[in-house]
Amino acid sequence: MTTIVFKRSGGFIGQGMKFQLDLGQLPTKDARYIIHLIEQAEFFSIPENLIVKFNPDEYQYTITIDVGIISHTVRTNDTTMPVSLRPLVEELSSLKSV
Repeated sequence: MTTIVFKRSGGFIGQGMKFQLDLGQLPTKDARYIIHLIEQAEFFSIPENLIVKFNPDEYQYTITIDVGIISHTVRTNDTTMPVSLRPLVEELSSLKSV
């Protein structure tokens, strides 16, 4: 069972969000796509804290992925986010609270 906790805060107009997503509850196609984005980002190799400077006009993201035997959290913002992570963050940002 893979679960994702996604939190977005900050931003110019402060449109934050937080939700937990259980991939086992999604249609298989959607779950596979998110797993592909996690693998493409090499999520479990990304350092835990990428925020080196706080800019109040940009979003900060905290993403925790738990696959049962391992759990990893990444904190990043718009400036420091690795290019490889952006597709996953964009997909999660597009989801409504579950």
